[in-house]
Amino acid sequence: MEREDLITVLERNGTDGARRAALALRAGAAFQVWADARAPASRLFAIWEWRAQWMAEDGVATVKDFEQGLPALRRAGATPVALAKVEMTGDSHLVFLTTDLSACVAVL
Repeated sequence: MEREDLITVLERNGTDGARRAALALRAGAAFQVWADARAPASRLFAIWEWRAQWMAEDGVATVKDFEQGLPALRRAGATPVALAKVEMTGDSHLVFLTTDLSACVAVL
């Protein structure tokens, strides 16, 4: 997946996390897409829901991206998703993509 393709799918997602990741990519942020690493969204949701709860309780992370991204990941159900990561200064975003890489399902 090319940088511009990832920017496009992130911008179409419309969440704050997706917008920040797209802006970071436009500014030259490093990214990686694991198109062949697919897993059911429901399995990843269970992991990230648990992690979000503990991170929020520990004050490690704000919950805004989780509030926007987790419901979208839950709605995807058993649908397989591919993963990408956008590295940002002091942070990173995990991007969940449709397996054909044409749409962003969620950003955490």
